[in-house]
Amino acid sequence: MPQFFLSPESIADKTFRLSGPEAFHIVKVLRCREGQALALFDGQGRRFEGVIRKIHPDGSISGELSGLRAQTRRMELNLYPGLLKTGGWHYLLEKGTEIGVTAFAPVISARCVAQSPKPERAAAKLERWRRIIMAAAKQCQRQDLPEMRPPVSLSEAFESCAGRGLSLLAWEEQGGLAAESLPRAVKQARDKNDGEIPPVNLFIGPEGGFCAQEAALARDRGVIVIGLGPRILRAETAALAASALVLYELVVL
Repeated sequence: MPQFFLSPESIADKTFRLSGPEAFHIVKVLRCREGQALALFDGQGRRFEGVIRKIHPDGSISGELSGLRAQTRRMELNLYPGLLKTGGWHYLLEKGTEIGVTAFAPVISARCVAQSPKPERAAAKLERWRRIIMAAAKQCQRQDLPEMRPPVSLSEAFESCAGRGLSLLAWEEQGGLAAESLPRAVKQARDKNDGEIPPVNLFIGPEGGFCAQEAALARDRGVIVIGLGPRILRAETAALAASALVLYELVVL
C-alpha cells in the first residue's frame, strides 16, 4: 500500500484532514473512496493507519487515525556533500533518503562545478529538492523526512559541526579503507558519549574531490579524514557508499 504525507498540523486527536497534492493523488489518481484505508506518515518518525470517512466537495479528505507506530531508534547522519550538477544531485537526494540520511547540507568547495543558486532562485531550488526527498520517503515508506538545508561554504559547514558528534571527511588521497578507520572512529565517539549513538557529520567532495588545503582545514577543525579504498568513485557513489558504511557501523558497534 502506498503511503502519504500527513503534516502534524493536519492531525487533531485521532482524526486527520488531507488537502492539496496528497488528497488529489488519493481521490483523483488512485480513486479511493470513503471507507478505504490509507498508510500515512508525519515526517517526524510516526506512521499511522487511516480510514477515509469523508471526501469533501473541495477535494480534501477527512478521516480517522489508528495504529500509531513510532520510530523507536533514530541514528543521526548529516551528509555534507559538495554541491553536484543536477542529475547526480537529484540521484543523491533520492537514494540518500532511501538509505537513511537524516539531513542533506550541500557545501560549496573549491572544486565544485555546480554553484550555489542565485538568491532569486534559491527558494525554488530548495523546494524542488524537498519534493524529491518527499517522493523518495513515500516510495521507501520512511517514517521521517530528511532535512534539506541551503548550501553553505565548506568553512561554514565545519563551524556548524563543531562539538556536535563525530565529523568525518572522505578524501581520495588519504589512502586506506574506511573499514580500517571508520569502526575505530565510531567506537571512540560512542565511548566519549557514554555508549550512546553519536550524531555523525559526513563530508564528501564534489566531482573534482577535495583539495589538499581543504583536507588540512578539516583536520585543523577536528574532522577525521578517512579513505574509501583504492578506486576513484563518482561523487554521488562515494556519498552513498560512505553513508551506508557509517549507518552500518552505527548499528553494529
